[in-house]
Amino acid sequence: MLRQAARSVAVMLKYAKTPTLLSLFVQLLQAVQAPLGVYFTGKLVNSISGSLAGTVNFNEVLLWAYWLIGILLLGESSALAAQMNDISCQKALQHGFTSVVLEKFKRLQYWCFEDKDTLDSLERMGTQPHERIYNLFRNTVTAASCLLSLIGTAIVFTQVAVWFAALYFVLLAPMLWFDYKFTEAVQRLWNTEMPNWRRRTYLSALMADKHAVFELKLFGAVNFILRKWKKTADDFRREYVTAKLKSCKFGVFRDLTLAAWAAFVIISLLVKLSGGTVSLGSFVACVTSIGSVLALSSSMSGQFSQVSIDCIEMRHFDIFMSLPEVKTKMPEYEYPISTSNPEIRFDNVHFKYPKTGKAILRGVSFTIKPGERVSLVGENGAGKSTIVKLLCGLYAPDSGTISIDGVPITALPPSELRKVFSVVFQDYVGYELTLRENVAFGNIRKLYNDGALEDALKRGLWSEAFPLDTNLGKLEENGIDLSGGQWQRIAVSRALAGDSAFVILDEPTAALDPLAESRMYDTFQNVLRQRGCIMISHRLASARLADKIIVIENGIAAQIGTHGELMARDGIYREMFAAQSAWYTEGNINE
Repeated sequence: MLRQAARSVAVMLKYAKTPTLLSLFVQLLQAVQAPLGVYFTGKLVNSISGSLAGTVNFNEVLLWAYWLIGILLLGESSALAAQMNDISCQKALQHGFTSVVLEKFKRLQYWCFEDKDTLDSLERMGTQPHERIYNLFRNTVTAASCLLSLIGTAIVFTQVAVWFAALYFVLLAPMLWFDYKFTEAVQRLWNTEMPNWRRRTYLSALMADKHAVFELKLFGAVNFILRKWKKTADDFRREYVTAKLKSCKFGVFRDLTLAAWAAFVIISLLVKLSGGTVSLGSFVACVTSIGSVLALSSSMSGQFSQVSIDCIEMRHFDIFMSLPEVKTKMPEYEYPISTSNPEIRFDNVHFKYPKTGKAILRGVSFTIKPGERVSLVGENGAGKSTIVKLLCGLYAPDSGTISIDGVPITALPPSELRKVFSVVFQDYVGYELTLRENVAFGNIRKLYNDGALEDALKRGLWSEAFPLDTNLGKLEENGIDLSGGQWQRIAVSRALAGDSAFVILDEPTAALDPLAESRMYDTFQNVLRQRGCIMISHRLASARLADKIIVIENGIAAQIGTHGELMARDGIYREMFAAQSAWYTEGNINE
């Protein structure tokens, strides 16, 4: 915990040095305010007593009064300075640190975004990790300030009896330890409940999604979703309340223990005062400091618990920062590949997703010739989309080789791969930005080339008369929401905006109506005359357009050939095509 707390201070000094140093100085001033206030109060009372007895000059009374007023003003001014400085700290940290986090996201290996444990850590880290860093820093220095104040105030007690202060710290140590253990127990509860938390988040998001709400209302399932959400929330609430009650019981015990300590100190001071072994000023100072000690104890306990929470939460940030990254510096290699007309080869490729035991590919081998139009077909889960992810460098094969013009794909930097492939994924993204930006992401160098972007939209069958700078989605007030088919046409246009040698189409017409699908395939034939194409589709009618069909079954390329060749032999392709064709025969239509 101390290491993480210290690291938060180091991070703050790195990205917000000046406001952080000022914050540390202000916290130091606030730490000495309480003990100095108690000390000056004692001196003031003693000087007043001496002045009344005629043994002390009244100027000494004024001196201690000035010191006490000064320390009170210092406390108020330092509190105001702390509030103003907090804004500067957060702003400087956000500016410097957020870019580090975003760069880390950019370098993460793709499998991290598909791993459950990693997603749990990302969920716990949150979308604003700089806020967690700042909260840990602020709570750490505040806790340290409280501790310094307690030590300084305890010095006042040592002027009367050392064991007053010693007894207090003996009581304080186990209290802080219990606070830490309780916090740790609550965090373990949160970690255990994280899958349920994601489930609750998903269920509540359904109620805010217009498509989901429409369907749920249509089927009368809204109340079922609400009950399901309530059950998962109630289960967690019961466990959390049970843990919280244990903490409250200890809180009562802690408060009673400190109250007993305070009563014992006051009685002891009264005995000493009556016996003449302690001055009136020391008595007043100690009694006054008891209130400060109790307040600081409560604040210290709260801050210590919060630091514990922040440190536990910071572990998820540490996990995030330690996640594996994509190699940014590729080994020196000559790349004798043709980015305009390359040949692609899979040679005995095996692959299973990280942290899983199931092999998806079990020795896939095939060749895609320059400019060839290839269709990957197979049942769901056969590995077609996995092949696309491997081609794009999102994953590396466990064994075997994927090469482009004889160069292993793992040796090619992303910039070279982008020259070879552009992709329309099945789960394409509709960016709530401008139409211009949505298309230009396929080749960002064309961002302001209106002619090229409009040509890509035309080839992608985009028929709406929207200006390129039209805002899409609901992020902006004047944004235009699109249908699934419209978003998909933009995704296709985005892929066509690139100058890649191959266009990969992963279920490119899933959201289109049959007429638009037919037009899209005609467009593909015309547009892709000068490019290769790798297409995945469950609608096997589209496979007839391909120069080559590769049938993936049981993790291997079970059949390779043209539509005519595969239909002329027995096998899974013929069975699949016959099964789909049967639904369009006159007999089935009449049924």
